[in-house]
Amino acid sequence: RTTEDADGPRTMEISVQAAGADHDALVAKNWKKQWLANGREESGITADQMDKMLAYIKAARSDLCHQSFVAVSPSGVVVGSAACQLWSGPAPQFDGDKAGTVWGVFVEPEHRRRGVATRLMQAVIKHWTSIGCQRGVLLCASEEARRVYERLGFGPGHMLLLELQPSDAAAPAPSSVTLETAHGAEADAHVLRHLRAKHLEERAPGASRWAGEELPERAAAFVKGARERLEYAVCMARDATGAVVGCASSNVWEGPGSNNHSWQTLIKLGVVWGLHVDREQRERDAVAAALLEHVVARWRETGCTKGFVMAASDAEAALFRRAGFEAHNAMTIELGRAPSPTSPIDLLRGVAMRQRTCAAEAAAAAATAEAEADFVASLRASGAALAQQVP
Repeated sequence: RTTEDADGPRTMEISVQAAGADHDALVAKNWKKQWLANGREESGITADQMDKMLAYIKAARSDLCHQSFVAVSPSGVVVGSAACQLWSGPAPQFDGDKAGTVWGVFVEPEHRRRGVATRLMQAVIKHWTSIGCQRGVLLCASEEARRVYERLGFGPGHMLLLELQPSDAAAPAPSSVTLETAHGAEADAHVLRHLRAKHLEERAPGASRWAGEELPERAAAFVKGARERLEYAVCMARDATGAVVGCASSNVWEGPGSNNHSWQTLIKLGVVWGLHVDREQRERDAVAAALLEHVVARWRETGCTKGFVMAASDAEAALFRRAGFEAHNAMTIELGRAPSPTSPIDLLRGVAMRQRTCAAEAAAAAATAEAEADFVASLRASGAALAQQVP
């Protein structure tokens, strides 16, 4: 059934339901349908796509709060689906900055333009909020999908992409530094130092505790895994003394949807993260730009078709835009975040709220005690006045 208006059928009476593992195969099949509907060749999908995607969903359900949703018609037919979870990079993630992502949003052709995708996305956004996300991020697959997301409040943000084209050699680095690429664990200490410095420079006050305690462990674990399976390398800048004054880490995309090169062969995303140059370094911006060019050159050498970054600030986003990065099909939305019991920010807010509550209760108790004392005094005064009037 549909709801009619002046323009004809607009919305379909469906129910959107949370789906369990019994619908994982349907989600994976719908991703394939979406791939083909966007004009891509089936030959670009690997033979083991289904097995790899099912394994990915199973792991994401365990580790990333994965939740799939299905749109069901009044007759019980599934007419659409969407999968969502915590954004897991592809870079080290920390509890103080949670983002959700969505992929595989698909509606059967005969049921499109009836509000089904919107209903699915509303369920996705609600799930993101329930797991403590501050924002949602996605890579839209078509202009039709973009319009749906824009109506829900998505727009360009700090998630940026670079279309890789053959080009001339990278510009030389500033004379004050030399650049090198490292692949082994010998560079990890430099990566962690620069990542922590970058984190503290860009975060609000109060982040230093968990930046110091949580960041090294999570970053080290991510780098270890990326080195094993994601073509990880780090570009470093050394000054005249040999000291490492800047770093930029790079690996390939590992995540959901059409950009995971393990289940398709047409798109390979290179990712850059942790770009940082010491504040004391002269020509700081020029060194950062040279590190980025070095990373982009490596992407080309390793067969990447696009570059990707999640910029941490307006200033960093401007640096990447100057290098040719744009939002393209990347979209973000800011969310009204639900409290998370593990978030340091929420723990501090909880302490402050309890302190305010205790102060309010103490003030109320004091006001009550004062009112009671005034009442007793007024009774005594009234009693004394009456006693004087009795003959």
